[in-house]
Amino acid sequence: MKNLIHYSKVVYRWLKRNVTDSALAQSRYWVEQILQVTYRLSNVMLPLATLAAFCLVVYDFGFHPFYSLQPHLVEYLLPTLIGIKFLLTIRFIAGFTQLKNWRAHVYAFGLVVLAFYLPQLIKQVQELKDVTSTDFLLKKLLVYGFISFLFATEASGLLKYIYKRRQNTAFIFITSFAIIIVAGALLLLLPMATVKSISVVDALFTSASAVCVTGLTTVSTAADFTSVGKIIILLLVQVGGLGIMTFTGLLAYLAAGSVSFHNQVALKSMVSSNRISNVMGIVGRILVVTFFFEAIGAVFIYFSLDAATFDRNVEQIFFAVFHAISAFCNAGFSTLPDGLNTPLVKFNYPLHLIIALLIVLGGMGFPIVFNIFSYVRRRVLTIVNRLLHNPVQESRTRIIQVNSKIALWTSLILLVAGGLLYFAFEYNASLKEHTTVGGKIVTAIFGSVTPRTAGFNTVNMHMLTLPTVMIYLLLMWIGASPSSTGGGIKTTTIAVALLNLRTLITGNNRMEVFRTQISETSINRAFAVIVLSLVIIGISVLLISVTDRHFGLLEISFEVFSAFSTVGLTLGITPELSASSKIILIVTMFIGRVGSLTLLMAFAAQPKKQVHQYPVEEILY
Repeated sequence: MKNLIHYSKVVYRWLKRNVTDSALAQSRYWVEQILQVTYRLSNVMLPLATLAAFCLVVYDFGFHPFYSLQPHLVEYLLPTLIGIKFLLTIRFIAGFTQLKNWRAHVYAFGLVVLAFYLPQLIKQVQELKDVTSTDFLLKKLLVYGFISFLFATEASGLLKYIYKRRQNTAFIFITSFAIIIVAGALLLLLPMATVKSISVVDALFTSASAVCVTGLTTVSTAADFTSVGKIIILLLVQVGGLGIMTFTGLLAYLAAGSVSFHNQVALKSMVSSNRISNVMGIVGRILVVTFFFEAIGAVFIYFSLDAATFDRNVEQIFFAVFHAISAFCNAGFSTLPDGLNTPLVKFNYPLHLIIALLIVLGGMGFPIVFNIFSYVRRRVLTIVNRLLHNPVQESRTRIIQVNSKIALWTSLILLVAGGLLYFAFEYNASLKEHTTVGGKIVTAIFGSVTPRTAGFNTVNMHMLTLPTVMIYLLLMWIGASPSSTGGGIKTTTIAVALLNLRTLITGNNRMEVFRTQISETSINRAFAVIVLSLVIIGISVLLISVTDRHFGLLEISFEVFSAFSTVGLTLGITPELSASSKIILIVTMFIGRVGSLTLLMAFAAQPKKQVHQYPVEEILY
């Protein structure tokens, strides 16, 4: 021990005499360079490693029964995960000199912990192999989910390179949807996803319908897809309802600890934010609100069901989760053979009301939900202050924005008017099988809610009278509110158009509503959206009338309106359409989901600055 202390003192004196400040600085420089190179190498290798692990998971998920454990899942996946664990640890250590935000360090540490836990989880799954139990199911789903999460995290890092190229935001938006649709179709073509193989067109149609949250199907979701296929459809609905850029944008923010200006500009238009500074906060709140309402909805749906109708508790849970997500995202997909018109739930009115409420919440629009929450919070705080005799002066600022007021009033008018008209026209038609007055009222309410881009049906669509079908066409065309999970031309668009009509009739030179003047840009955009929607719908009806001329004009028009507005209701001709008509509807659904104006802006040239102005002249009409 004395010798060790002696030699340590000798080494210390030698370092003190020979190592200068410049040498220390040079050593520090080389250490920083090594850490920087290591950090960059890990950023390059980790996406490849996580991609390899994700491909192994997809292979096992799509080609082998779920309640089994193939040797490759342990033989190849374990070494890959060990490599990922090593790379994540290196990047975490090297990242202290590269990342300045504490959130990035916390997130990177969480990934390291997850990477260390995954091999242990796989070994637990291996011990439970060939055992059909809930424990095996949950642990294998956790393995799949964690590996997919790691891959999504690393893939989201590519966003910053895309944004650095300053690509058109609209182009990135529609490209993300196109990529997810193609990827979803490939997943649905996996052997374990379907009971029997389906065509490429049917897989692409189902994927597009799920990502565009439409609900139209050329094959039966209940009969033709296995549990694996239904899970894939559910994930596509969730990603499509929120938008893939919402997920990847948040993951990129967590991984880097911050986002660049170009990232925020790109996400700003996707989440309809008025300011760049609060973009990531809005993205986070969108995810929290979505998962909160879906979780609450799933719980209520679960308890509204009769447990005796399900063989296992897992099936009842999956039914509740599937329909909660499908309802909030306004998708209209169901695991039942005839949707909610199946005798199992046809007269389950509490279930109908829960799903209708989820549809309304999802179609309201996230900005409006946040706006209402701010208003309610302000009112509650005011009441509390009054009860506590706290002399806090109330703010006179406007809390509920004009956009929210227009959307809410338009939605309320459409829901009430649609429900009353449905009740009147269907009383002696589709409502006859509902014997109670309460059942008729609930069915009428649901019949008014569902054409607003939801797509669920609790009645036989062939029993609807012609006036109801015409009302459905109007409700489908208008759709939900802006920045929601629904489609259509949007409630604010039709409201602005009608208000502008009132302005022209009364002879006013400007449009005013709720003590606010509506800008000319908003008016022009509303009429552009209306004209484009009618042009696209007209072209689609014309093309399908040529390819499937044996169908009537009403059936084809109903199908096209449903596809463009991402509703999912049909008069029963979807499975009988030709391959050409299915492709036309895929394009129509895609345009309806991303928006016709957004699609045009994605490929439009950047406007040049106009330094001149021509004479103004009135056009006769």
